[in-house]
Amino acid sequence: MSVEKELRELEEQGWAAISVGNGGFYRELVTDRTICVEPDGLQTGAELAADIEANKSPFDDYTLEDVRVLELTGDAALITYRATVRLKEAGFSFQLYMTSVYERGGNAWKLAFHQQTPVKQDG
Repeated sequence: MSVEKELRELEEQGWAAISVGNGGFYRELVTDRTICVEPDGLQTGAELAADIEANKSPFDDYTLEDVRVLELTGDAALITYRATVRLKEAGFSFQLYMTSVYERGGNAWKLAFHQQTPVKQDG
């Protein structure tokens, strides 16, 4: 399987885990070194997993667009894309630029770094 396909699948699985509050998925994906940069501040991987678990139903649907993968070394790669998140009950959607850096540890990819940047709204 190509690196692009592997990382795309991990990101899709991550979004699915977030949508149901499955912090366990992220506990397996992060390491003690994971750093997350989000609009509300910096987090460790463990803090990210706990936040996901605490949030019961953060969104209803999502799409990933403009997905790009950059292999940094044989064991590290970056994936970036624009995510559109929809909250049907609240009647709105929003977009984020997402970037994740993964390192391969043995046979598994581990999340080393993650950043979310809100897409600037027109108007």
